[in-house]
Amino acid sequence: MMMILKRYVLKKFVQVYLLTISGFVCIFLLIDFFERADEFVVRKALWEDWVGYYLYKVPLIFSYMAPQAVLLATVVTLTAFARNNEFTAMKACGIGVTGITMPILAAAVVVAGIVLASNEYVMPSATEKMNYIFQVKVRHAQDKGPVERDKLWFRSANGTIWNIDYFDPERALMKKVSVFLYNGRRAVEQRIDATAAFWNGREWEFLDGYVRDFSPTGLSRTEYFKNRVFPAPESPADFKKVQKKPEEMSAREMYRVIQAESTMGKDTEKKWVDLHRKLSYPFMSVILGLIGIPLSLRTSRTGGVLFCVAVSLAVGLAFSFIYALGISLGHGGTFGPLLAAWGPLLLFGSLGFYMILTLDSEKILPL
Repeated sequence: MMMILKRYVLKKFVQVYLLTISGFVCIFLLIDFFERADEFVVRKALWEDWVGYYLYKVPLIFSYMAPQAVLLATVVTLTAFARNNEFTAMKACGIGVTGITMPILAAAVVVAGIVLASNEYVMPSATEKMNYIFQVKVRHAQDKGPVERDKLWFRSANGTIWNIDYFDPERALMKKVSVFLYNGRRAVEQRIDATAAFWNGREWEFLDGYVRDFSPTGLSRTEYFKNRVFPAPESPADFKKVQKKPEEMSAREMYRVIQAESTMGKDTEKKWVDLHRKLSYPFMSVILGLIGIPLSLRTSRTGGVLFCVAVSLAVGLAFSFIYALGISLGHGGTFGPLLAAWGPLLLFGSLGFYMILTLDSEKILPL
């Protein structure tokens, strides 16, 4: 009997959730359509660009709205059970609140896993293609993102690190260049400093600089040069480094960028916050499901479905606001990356557990 009822609860929740997330995606696509339609028409975009843009936008909307859809689906499902006295009938059969709601929490965990996988394997490439269609094919921009021109750091495939004060991609010209070549022990064995470097069509020519060789005991040789070619596998295209947005990168890509920039001495605090945000955001599904369960059962005693939905969505908006505030404080350096991204989840998760343990109270937030 218990397994039958659990499958029944899970089936109802999945049905409501699929309807809810589909509605959210359609609403956001419709809003975006009315915002972008004029520009697509004026710039005479091809119909396949229209279709491709909105098709690639779906994973982004799904990743952002999946947790909110869990909250709304939880509220609607449990409120309907309570209003139809199905919840009371289940409890009369000896099934407690935990047994009834466990399928919903399990489904929320699955949704979190799907969002996490989407953020890692689907959303980054889809979002990058979406931005490419809009920026390059519709707006006819030369690049899909801003090219770094000042204070450029670049790590080549063989481990060589370039530090470029200014890079002109149109003329393939660098100013104030430093190149660090490493040996197998990850120690600098040669450093090249030049006032400028330009691409002659086949290789880089360095102008007016010094080359220094290092041994295990320190500096071994310094030589001045006026014009010299040093072997380097990089071409100007390799230095056209596009600044990707966090939603265009997987967690693994973000981690590699952080590690590379850390070795260069750059401040990576904001990137750590973005990485933890990417990892923590999917688990909002579990927290919102945990909060939605007691709120649905409590508010259904005093109001209808709309009242339950309004109260639960208000709590969901409060959670989203505090989460966004934590990320903002993390970017500002007030909070560390872990506290900024995971602190709000811990806070509201504790609140959800507390409300479930005090379900017998008549107050919405018993103290």
